[in-house]
Amino acid sequence: MEWAAWRPLYLEILDDLGYDIRADMESAERLSSLVELKRVPNCRTIVEKMGQRVSIVGAAASMEDDIGTLSAEDTVISAGSATARLMKMGILPDVLVTDLDGDVDYEVEAIDKGALAFVHAHGDNMARIGEVVPKLAKPFVPTVQCKPFGNVYNFGGFTDGDRAFLIALHFGVERITTIGWDLDRPCPKEGCDPLMKSRKLHWARRILQRYVDRT
Repeated sequence: MEWAAWRPLYLEILDDLGYDIRADMESAERLSSLVELKRVPNCRTIVEKMGQRVSIVGAAASMEDDIGTLSAEDTVISAGSATARLMKMGILPDVLVTDLDGDVDYEVEAIDKGALAFVHAHGDNMARIGEVVPKLAKPFVPTVQCKPFGNVYNFGGFTDGDRAFLIALHFGVERITTIGWDLDRPCPKEGCDPLMKSRKLHWARRILQRYVDRT
């Protein structure tokens, strides 16, 4: 998604949730400073990794039960804390999309074992970026939700799940299946305000309806 298309909705989200665009930009600059261009996979590598069919696994409470519907033919994209839960089940995702607010030890392990990561910066995770990104030895794609620049990219999306969906669309995936998604009932997470999580999922739904329905 082009920045011009994403910007109006992004500004609506900031206004509704009370986030500070300056914090997003500062976090983006921090991520950019920790990434060398040679560590960012090129477009061809990403397209080949994605393939034409993907299953995006979310972190709904039902994820472990729903995973039985996963097709062996699909590229597996894990969104957010779904990565740790998949790894605990012995499933290594092919791609992971994260803002580093889950169990990052499992995410680092998945990356070390070959998962392609899209690592996201926003105003609330600058400290985590400084802690985790230097540990990543493999190339990854740095993403932001503010205006992209230099070596950081914005494919649209606000939560890990809807961002994963838009990333897949951006890189030409033809068939997208979702597994373990529940935009009405957020899975409880320690230290997470359930009301705020519900409001974020409301925006995830709006983003998907606004952009995915056009495809």
